[in-house]
Amino acid sequence: IDVLILNETKINMKKIFNILIVVMFVSGILIVNGCKKKPDPPTLTTTAVSGITTKTATSGGNVTSDGGAAVTARGVCWSTTAKPAITDSKTTDGTGTGAFTSNLTGLSANTLYYVRAYATNSEGTYYGNEVSFTTSEVVAATLTTAAVTGIASTTATSGGEITADGGGDITARGVCWSTTANPTTANNKTENGVGTGAFTSSLEGLLPGTTYHVRAYATNASGT
Repeated sequence: IDVLILNETKINMKKIFNILIVVMFVSGILIVNGCKKKPDPPTLTTTAVSGITTKTATSGGNVTSDGGAAVTARGVCWSTTAKPAITDSKTTDGTGTGAFTSNLTGLSANTLYYVRAYATNSEGTYYGNEVSFTTSEVVAATLTTAAVTGIASTTATSGGEITADGGGDITARGVCWSTTANPTTANNKTENGVGTGAFTSSLEGLLPGTTYHVRAYATNASGT
């Protein structure tokens, strides 16, 4: 009987020892994991805006620290209201730390915008300082009038070339003519498409033996 009791005691002690080992192992894992440092937010700044036009601008940022976790996305975001976020317009400019350049596109002329650089790590998305800028105003297009050729009794050919759009889309172009100097689109005119470049215009309904004045025209957001 004493032998049986002794053996049973040994078995129970072995079980208790094994349980203690498991408990210590699990506790060790929990302690190690509990000692791991939680990552910090990334540290970054926003680059001043340059190269401003009516529709585009250049900015960027510099991620000086990843906070202990890899930066998986970075760029700039912008809006017409303060504190823009990645839910507004944004660029995507790679990953990691360091400086980067961002191209802002699709802007509206003569408009105030706010810009912030952003960086994302496992802790979330964080932003640099806010900067602001105003896009350029649209100005008059630059164009020339083509010499008149193919002159007949009631028709002639002219045209023009738009060499600069003034920062705004050319929404109408052509030539206008009148029997008085400096004709405008309120007089007779052709409509020859949109955009910059050269175009040809056919003048019709003219009167025989009559002197006409012709000017090319182009229309953008600033006017004609």
